[in-house]
Amino acid sequence: MLVRRVALLVLLVLGCAHSPPPPPGPRVLAGSAQIQRAGATVELTLRYEVREGSALEISAELRGGGSGSVGAVAVELRPDGFELASPASWTAEVAAGETASNTWKLRPAAEGIARVEVRHGLAGSDLDGITTAAFRVGADAIRLCATADCAGEAP
Repeated sequence: MLVRRVALLVLLVLGCAHSPPPPPGPRVLAGSAQIQRAGATVELTLRYEVREGSALEISAELRGGGSGSVGAVAVELRPDGFELASPASWTAEVAAGETASNTWKLRPAAEGIARVEVRHGLAGSDLDGITTAAFRVGADAIRLCATADCAGEAP
């Protein structure tokens, strides 16, 4: 019985050590959010991609559904530990069947933990939809923190 447990542990360690890296390209940051008004809907999808040279890109895509338009939607980035190279706010309106997207480029201010808060909502009202992500910044890599991985660390 003990031999089986040790063998299982060794296989798990070896299996994890040889796991392939995630595929290149944008990854979904935190699912998607939906805004509705009358018969119209807008789906917001947030993605992130780590670029060469310690750069991080956050992109937002709006996709209209239903009938008509919900009106202009605002998306705002609030970085902590990152320097933002462009305006933090973006506003767009999409009707059913249309899409619009924006990409923000961020650079880490220092090694350690950096966070990005993304707020969204109808333009001109409170941006009460919130997605927060933490990233561990190293000398040669940026990676998304798991839920508890960076919890107690300040940027």
